[in-house]
Amino acid sequence: MRRARKITAKEENFRTEPFGGVSETIKRDFVKPEPEGTIILMTFRIVGYDKDCDGSAMARLENIDQSGETTGWTPHHIGMGEESTLVITKQELKKMFKKR
Repeated sequence: MRRARKITAKEENFRTEPFGGVSETIKRDFVKPEPEGTIILMTFRIVGYDKDCDGSAMARLENIDQSGETTGWTPHHIGMGEESTLVITKQELKKMFKKR
């Protein structure tokens, strides 16, 4: 396993651009943290449970970083950061599940 790749400001071409004639906005180029098909693990903490329509338990989760602090993750806008995401190979994943 390894941490997700850190994207530098230089890679993103981090910059400010004029916005509305009187202010500026931050802009970055789109850079993929990892290629499609990469298997990742992200850490979550259970904060509660709700009943599903069939009565089964559904966990409410929050994404946490390596210190156990919340990252602000939302279900429809997932960000991968080096402090909250681990990358794993298929072989490593299989080994972890076999250790049960």
